[in-house]
Amino acid sequence: MERQSNRPRSRIQRWITRCGLALAAVAVSSTAHAYDGGQLAPGFMLYGLIDTGVEYVNNVGAQKNGVVRVPSLTGSYPSRWGLRGIEDLGAGYKSIFVLESGFAPDSGSLNQNGRLFGRQAYVGLIGPWGVVSVGRLYSQIYWSMIGDTMGPNIFAAGLLDTYLATARVDNAIDYTLNIGGFTVAATYSLGRDAVAPAVAGGCAGESPTDYRACKAMSMLLKYEAPTWGVAGAFDRNYGGGGTGSALPASSQTDTRELINGYVKFGTATVGAGYLHRINHGVVTPGVVNKTSDYWWLGGTYLPTPQVALDLQYGHLSVSGTKLGASVIAARASYLFSKRTAVYLTAGHVFNQRDSTITVDGGALPGASNPLPGVDQTGVLIGIRHKF
Repeated sequence: MERQSNRPRSRIQRWITRCGLALAAVAVSSTAHAYDGGQLAPGFMLYGLIDTGVEYVNNVGAQKNGVVRVPSLTGSYPSRWGLRGIEDLGAGYKSIFVLESGFAPDSGSLNQNGRLFGRQAYVGLIGPWGVVSVGRLYSQIYWSMIGDTMGPNIFAAGLLDTYLATARVDNAIDYTLNIGGFTVAATYSLGRDAVAPAVAGGCAGESPTDYRACKAMSMLLKYEAPTWGVAGAFDRNYGGGGTGSALPASSQTDTRELINGYVKFGTATVGAGYLHRINHGVVTPGVVNKTSDYWWLGGTYLPTPQVALDLQYGHLSVSGTKLGASVIAARASYLFSKRTAVYLTAGHVFNQRDSTITVDGGALPGASNPLPGVDQTGVLIGIRHKF
């Protein structure tokens, strides 16, 4: 949950600033949400970030092995590069496009199921009435995460619901309006993911025979002041992926409702949030609808302009099951410049009896999971550089 002097006043820039990490990551994402009162300057830019390191994770698999490796997805932020263009059309109107590609720094391969521009790919129009964009876009629940002080760090409370950091939809239409400190936005997808396999959530949609199949919708309401902010979001995915999918039928839905926020005290930021989820697609004996509650509390403190310290705790409970878990994570970063930083981060997951959540959010699914009920610890030392 990702920001640069040449992306003035983007929503992600504000989020990173409030997390105390603006000097390290400002400028690595570009979306219509960057629009704020017409402040985007026309032009074309190439931007990116590479972030990786070496990690150790214990209790992996049936043998409870310890593993040393370079992660394939994320360090403190997922690696990516992108192209963005903005054209001033006059009379208060601008056009915008973004093509953003995620890659694995350990191998150079593409992430997001091998898509060339899997992070974002859209074109839009900016006017006094707001922003309209069409293409592959983030869900509004992603943009609502202003109270997540560690974001997509490899070890973080967000491991308890990894969808929040990767909530993107294909075939989407997005509308965003900024008025003062308020943001109102909505996204509707005609077919949310035609590329990922069914077992990974793929669901093509745009069906001529089933109007609900594989659709997705999300809404956002946010307010940010200089020292505090609060945001709420609604996100729903419809099924229709067929056999092997987590939501085989279009009558099944996966719904999240979230509220979160932050408060700043000088160079310190405290963030917290709560998410309620109802997932009709996961069937457990004796449980018709699986509901879960996830909450987190975290903070960031800059004792000097070059040092950022982060600490976060999260807890997940799943009704009628022993599938819940808790995560505690920490990070210390040293900022050599606005572009380069090194960091040390660690995390520990406390799994309930039937839970197999991994502390390693940077590995492929299943590659790091412990046995049910087994706790897990991870440590990583890394470096990131933006351009």
